[in-house]
Amino acid sequence: MMCQNENSKIVLETKGYELHECLDCGIIFSHKDGKQNTNEAETYTNYYKKEKATRFGGPIEMIVKVFRFMRAYRIHLFKPDGKSILDIGSGRGWILFFMRKYFGHERTVGTQISMNAYEFSKEKLKLEIYNKDLLEISFDTKFDVISILHVLEHVENVELYVEKIHDLLNEKGLLFIEVPNYNAWSRKLTNEHWLALDLKHHLAFFTPKTLISLLEKYNFKIKKVRTFSLEYSTFTSTQSVVNYITNTDSYFFEWLQNKTFNLKIFLHAFLFIIIFFPCLLINICLYFSNYGEVITIYAEKND
Repeated sequence: MMCQNENSKIVLETKGYELHECLDCGIIFSHKDGKQNTNEAETYTNYYKKEKATRFGGPIEMIVKVFRFMRAYRIHLFKPDGKSILDIGSGRGWILFFMRKYFGHERTVGTQISMNAYEFSKEKLKLEIYNKDLLEISFDTKFDVISILHVLEHVENVELYVEKIHDLLNEKGLLFIEVPNYNAWSRKLTNEHWLALDLKHHLAFFTPKTLISLLEKYNFKIKKVRTFSLEYSTFTSTQSVVNYITNTDSYFFEWLQNKTFNLKIFLHAFLFIIIFFPCLLINICLYFSNYGEVITIYAEKND
């Protein structure tokens, strides 16, 4: 179960999936064909390509790498005295690499169930990486910082994750968490066409209110909340609106990953260019609202 409760109502049905909202905690979780949609590790076998564990082409990968450095820098700003970090679902390991190389972290640990990304992190970046789910790992020490970025929406046992994160943090340790925002303006506009819905991979959905309540339940003190992301917000909004207009499923985003040519890409690219700037303006105007595309929270263990 996503939470400890069983009472729920259906809020969306699309393509064989049902989204259920818990009537007690408000967390929204996915069911497929009448059963809870639990993703096995095989779902992520090809999530990262074998060559350098990438997801996109070279220029875009360089941009992604810059964003990973910016994430590491923000962690450092919030916890400048931190010496150890656990990055749950650590991607290719770049945040850990930067924390070790530039920001003085003596122990950098990650978890990654995708074998391609795990091997890249371990063999190329020489990181301490575990190819297991967080709930299956026993650590011998606690951490000053734990980051879980665009991962909590992928897991079945949300509350067990938050509880274990709390247990693994040192006193006054920092939690850095980011998930898609189900309260996003583009989700309300485009509904099942929202890019971040991604029902093949996403099991749980949060609003700022429900995520904050979950963290406070496990004794975290919220330090900062925002719903704007330079990396994700405008792209997510634009792709969602293009999906809505064309009644398709994130065709442009998939093309960026797979580079499979089709004449449709010209229309989608044209619409993307036209819609991108208005979506950027909307997201900037909503910077201090609860309606941006992501939820980013910095929280402190508050025992």
